[in-house]
Amino acid sequence: MRYFSPAAAVLCLPLLLAGCGGAAQDKPTAQDDAAWDQAMTAGRDSFELGRYTVAVTQYRKAADMALLRDDVSAITEAGYDLAVAQLAANTPDKALQTAQATRQAAGVRGQTQLYSLDLVEAAAHYRLGHYSSAISSATQAMQSSDSALAGRAALVLGLAADAQSDSANLQKAAAYLASLKKPLSATQQADQAEIQARVLRQSAPQQAEALAVQAADLRRNDGSYRDMARALALAARIASAQGDQQKAHALWERAAQSAAAQSSGLNRMDVQTLAHGSITKGNYVPPEDDAAAWARDAGGVSLRPFEEKDAQ
Repeated sequence: MRYFSPAAAVLCLPLLLAGCGGAAQDKPTAQDDAAWDQAMTAGRDSFELGRYTVAVTQYRKAADMALLRDDVSAITEAGYDLAVAQLAANTPDKALQTAQATRQAAGVRGQTQLYSLDLVEAAAHYRLGHYSSAISSATQAMQSSDSALAGRAALVLGLAADAQSDSANLQKAAAYLASLKKPLSATQQADQAEIQARVLRQSAPQQAEALAVQAADLRRNDGSYRDMARALALAARIASAQGDQQKAHALWERAAQSAAAQSSGLNRMDVQTLAHGSITKGNYVPPEDDAAAWARDAGGVSLRPFEEKDAQ
């Protein structure tokens, strides 16, 4: 499976960088093969339910089994999925370490061109605020022949470039996304709209704001709530720059409350089962400080208005 490749949703980015896919595995023929397959399946099932730390445990088991077998394909698949689960669990530092360890283990076994790991590293660097490194890794991942993977890399490139006012790489990301072959998936349409909004927010702010809202709507319909909140915050910044503080505060409040709901709800996913796991599929637990920062931008709002209050 591949939560950051062809059918991927986020960035888990923010990102995250998100659908999971992977080369189909042969039927298990030995006890260790069956155990590896079971660990990977358990990891996939846990991820799809939003139980990210459980997924991490299962993928780590699978990675260790792959080392036991000295199976480079199994190592790269398990290592990739482990890193993505760590991103989903809001530990980008650990995801980066895992991606680098997977690259090392694959390299000594003769596998060196791993664009999926470039994408994971780009997303992790972005989440950690290492924008130059994110740009470098995302640019490498964009060389992949997998247009879905390369497209998500272009999103990370654009986000990192925008974060450090790198107009050349922001334009590069926008150009790549605009060149994607139609018909576009909802994720690709949203990526394209969000990056174009970032390109136009100075020169054509009204158009940029409309594109940011369009991206948020597409993310909402696709169940990519972390990316949705980021797009709402972008629309808020554009509205604020145009002097419409009332609209900006409303958009920031919406972004903040969505991010806070994800933080408070998904952090407890290991001790409860979601009734509708697909709602959170492919999304990571966003950092609490995003919600807090957007709440401050909104002028101070209740992040969890429906939370039960202690009796006075």
